[in-house]
Amino acid sequence: MKIWIWYVIALAFAAYWASNLILWYPWSYSPILGMTIMLTVNPVLWAYVTVLGIRSYPGQRVSAAVSLIAVVFLVLAIVADYLFFALIRGALEELYHPTTFYGYAFLVFWPVLIGSLFGKNMLKNPKPLNWENLAYVGAWGFGCMGIIAVIIWLDIKLF
Repeated sequence: MKIWIWYVIALAFAAYWASNLILWYPWSYSPILGMTIMLTVNPVLWAYVTVLGIRSYPGQRVSAAVSLIAVVFLVLAIVADYLFFALIRGALEELYHPTTFYGYAFLVFWPVLIGSLFGKNMLKNPKPLNWENLAYVGAWGFGCMGIIAVIIWLDIKLF
C-alpha cells in the first residue's frame, strides 16, 4: 500500500506540472485559448492518471481507492498551486479566484466519477507496482516542473 500512495502522489505531481507546461504558452498568448485547452486537455490528462491510480490499487474496494486518490489530488494541487503561483511566478494574487476552487472540486469529483463508472472492472486485473514505476512518473513530474520553471525564470517567449 505504501508504494501505491507514493505512486498516486507522483501521478498527481506529474499531471499537475504537465498540465501547466501544456497550458503555459497558449494561455500566455490568449487566455481564451488557454481556458479552451484547459477544459479539453486537462480532463483527459487527469482521467488518465486516475485510471492508472485505480488500476494499480492493491486493495479490492473501489471507494477506498478513489477516496485516497481524490484526497491526494486535492492536497497536492493546493500545495503545488502555492509553489507555482507564489514561489515560481511571484503572482500569489492570481491564485485564489473562483476558477481555482472549481478546479479543486473537479480534482475531487473526477476520480469519484471514474471510479463509480469503471472502477470495478479496473480492479479485476490490478497492475502491480514497483519502484521503477514510481521513479518513471516522478521523473516526468520533475522534468515538467523544471521546464516550466526555467521558461518563467528566463522569460522565454514564443510569440
